[in-house]
Amino acid sequence: MASAASPGRQRKLSVAEAADYHGCSERTIRRAIAVGRLRAYRVGVRMIRIDARDLDRMARRIPAARVAGGGDAA
Repeated sequence: MASAASPGRQRKLSVAEAADYHGCSERTIRRAIAVGRLRAYRVGVRMIRIDARDLDRMARRIPAARVAGGGDAA
């Protein structure tokens, strides 16, 4: 799929592209689809496409850890 998508259209990624984009394995992407954490669209019989915006939504921010003692370590 070309990176220059027409205006108004979302970029759709293959499972392999989604895994590369997210820095994980294809198996992780397929698992997220299977449990419903990630929406995917079947195009034809075998082709699966994932909206890049849905991948961004799947990522969650990790809250900062609280430091014991509350002061500087130096």
